Amino acid sequence: MLKLTPILEDQTQTDLFDSGVHEVVREKGAKGAVEAARITALTPRPGSLPKALAGRMGRQIANTAAGSIVRDFEGNGEVGYSYSAWCLAGLPHRDLEPGKNWLIETDFARLLVRPGVRLRDDNAEEHIGVPFGSYARLLLIDWQTEALERGSREIHMGRSASAVVARLGINRGGPSNGKVADQLERLATCAVDFAFGTDKKGIIVNQRLVEAFEYTGNPDPRSRRDMRLVERVILSQAFFDELRRHPVLVDRAALRDLTTSPMAIDIYLWLAFRLHSLSKETPIGWDKLWRQFGSRVGAMKNFKTQFEGPLYLALSAYAQAKVRVGDRGLLLEPSPPPLSH
Repeated sequence: MLKLTPILEDQTQTDLFDSGVHEVVREKGAKGAVEAARITALTPRPGSLPKALAGRMGRQIANTAAGSIVRDFEGNGEVGYSYSAWCLAGLPHRDLEPGKNWLIETDFARLLVRPGVRLRDDNAEEHIGVPFGSYARLLLIDWQTEALERGSREIHMGRSASAVVARLGINRGGPSNGKVADQLERLATCAVDFAFGTDKKGIIVNQRLVEAFEYTGNPDPRSRRDMRLVERVILSQAFFDELRRHPVLVDRAALRDLTTSPMAIDIYLWLAFRLHSLSKETPIGWDKLWRQFGSRVGAMKNFKTQFEGPLYLALSAYAQAKVRVGDRGLLLEPSPPPLSH
């Protein structure tokens, strides 16, 4: 009997992770969940969840799940909205070369983003760059949420970078201020084309996100480059109309927990769009997931390992999501939206 005890304990430990990250955190606490995952990860075929919790994102996954549990209990979710097309194809995760376009094609949409140009006082043209990363995504959610809630295309961002950062609810500080101001200008100046369908039949939405914007400019002592702070934007009529026709409900408080991973934000938005509209279990293969989330950042053979950490981070912020990870891909089950109205 003594020889069987460790085996039984290992099996009990492994079974714990079958119930999902939130149940593990409820049972063990955030720190205990990571410690249990590190033990389970040493067993044969430990499963994707304990491997993710034992990996470099494990502590963040557990802490985000703990925050989600508290938020659901206290009813502290924060209503937000995203245009549905952003749930099908997203902005780049990292900066591109100056002047380079961003093109991504998934099974449902193609997205082309063309960077804006700044006309300097000496009439020289300066490429702004394509918006990228988590801050650009949070700014878009901010714009779309205010536009729908107020029914207006005009959005006042604030008169300082600190005010914009505070508005987004992210950590304040010099680096964040400059990065948010940069992404704000990139979003205000870029052009976006969404294409749905095939070459023979489809819909193409050519649009600028912003029709007009107001800014102030000051030299940045670090880069010695004039930094523009966009204080007010007027969304384009085309973008505003598309947003009103196809909004997706999200939890802004949950999205703030995903700031360190733009891929986790993209996965969250995709799940928020897909899960509540399903009528039955739906398998999604690794090849399709790679085309949507990883084709521009790495090879297919490495994708699953790179994807599972951001996936579980997204799931830790979306407690209602019913998603299972298998050898061939994901199994999506009908689930409630991240928030109820």
